[in-house]
Amino acid sequence: MKFCSFCDHLGYVINPDAVELGELPLSPCPKCVVPGCRCSGEPPYLFSEGDTVRMCSCSPVRSRMEKIRILYAKSDLEKKFRWRFLGDYNCRTQAETKAKSIAYKIIQEFPAVDRGLFIWGNPGTGKTLLSTIILTELITRNAIEGKYVKISKSFFGKLRSTFVEGTALYGMSSQIEKELQEIDVLVIDDFGTQRDSAWEKETLYNLVDSRYEAEKFTIFTSNANPLVSLKDLSEGRILSRIREMCKIIELSGADRRTEKESE
Repeated sequence: MKFCSFCDHLGYVINPDAVELGELPLSPCPKCVVPGCRCSGEPPYLFSEGDTVRMCSCSPVRSRMEKIRILYAKSDLEKKFRWRFLGDYNCRTQAETKAKSIAYKIIQEFPAVDRGLFIWGNPGTGKTLLSTIILTELITRNAIEGKYVKISKSFFGKLRSTFVEGTALYGMSSQIEKELQEIDVLVIDDFGTQRDSAWEKETLYNLVDSRYEAEKFTIFTSNANPLVSLKDLSEGRILSRIREMCKIIELSGADRRTEKESE
């Protein structure tokens, strides 16, 4: 089946109102898929034709949508950032317009993208929002694995627990590291905050280096300019890797959360 321009040749469209109902915000394209549907959208997407049971033409699209639902559920995106698309990112400054344009190009050209992104700027400028929007768009358009990770005490605590006998994650260190290394798209939020522990610094370097070596698409966000904050971290090794694997862009401006509160 050939899909149309109405659904951007995906076979399904975004229905943002479905999120409020707790439903998948994707639905078969009403222009090129629904008209040929003869199963009424009921699994396993079969219909009867005389004495013969046939697979409905909508089956590949509905099966892909189900795959996307499963992949997205495993992304670990925080609830406030789930199912946000590029149309939800409203630009207020020239820097934001440029960043959105870069995001659009990545979304359209993926996987033929040679570098990831390092988005930095003062708090509340939409760094996490834009990075998670890209993650959502790539998962929904390409049906690939993606994950969101926030660099925090809980992140390091989770990794430490893999070395503590009796914990739920004991012995899973290699499994977690392998997943973060191999997953198709990874968003690493709040990266670059100086850590006290040598182990934490080395953990960050290993994470960056593994993504670099695997040539996997990665997006970092940070409140600090990496050219300054990462200059001396791990003897400059982390910054060296990031400069090779990412396009560094700045998002500066007023705090979006403060503006929203004042409306």
